[in-house]
Amino acid sequence: MIFYFSGTGNTRWVARQLSKYTQDNLYFIPEELERAPHTYTLKENEPIAFVFPVYAWGPPKIVMQFIKQLNIANSKNAYTYAVCTCGDDMGRTRQILAKELKKKDWQLDALFYLNMPDCYISLPGFDVDKPEERMQKLEQAPHIVAHIAKVLQQRPKRHYEEKPGPLPRIKSYVLRPLFNRLLMSDRLFHATNDCIGCKKCSKVCPVHNITMYAQKPQWNGNCTGCLACYHNCPKKAVQYGKRTKGKGQYLHDNYVNTNE
Repeated sequence: MIFYFSGTGNTRWVARQLSKYTQDNLYFIPEELERAPHTYTLKENEPIAFVFPVYAWGPPKIVMQFIKQLNIANSKNAYTYAVCTCGDDMGRTRQILAKELKKKDWQLDALFYLNMPDCYISLPGFDVDKPEERMQKLEQAPHIVAHIAKVLQQRPKRHYEEKPGPLPRIKSYVLRPLFNRLLMSDRLFHATNDCIGCKKCSKVCPVHNITMYAQKPQWNGNCTGCLACYHNCPKKAVQYGKRTKGKGQYLHDNYVNTNE
């Protein structure tokens, strides 16, 4: 079974491609959280997989929350792996995930990463990739997923293909907690006068955090930081304070046929 989280489509595409190779069922984490408490049952020799984007050099809070409440029958000694997407480097993502899985008596047997087009734009100096870099990442992605699927056929133990980057401990254990405490918030989100009340932002929010009031979106304090609302707005009316003004948008579906 493959549990995944995605905001702008990068990780959803990876999860779907992996599912085609492995024939394992897909479970979208926000939808599964709505079903909680719920117990899953592994089939014989079925692996447990987590596919998610790296947020602030670690797993997204929603993924960690899901793992905490996750119950899987017949999971003793189950092969467990993760695939992470990131725009750049991933810090100590593996170690943070492995520590949480250990609390469930699961061993993180393998981890892989894919550099996918960057979509984080909520801080100064951060923007979407330039077209050349974006297309290069997208062209490489199918080959990397095929490689991952081939490696997984062997069920290797302690197999980690990762990109910690420089100063991974500082990024993951100092900057990440600060980011989650101070910046993982929707208080700066607002809609400009360009908003046409189309409700797209509300519809695409994976955790139903946006409601419409007087034909304008309101954010309700349960933000995952996925930026789906910003990147899906057809008028670029969704903004995060002044930090996103003039920056680009990115949705995986706009550049790749996800049915491939």
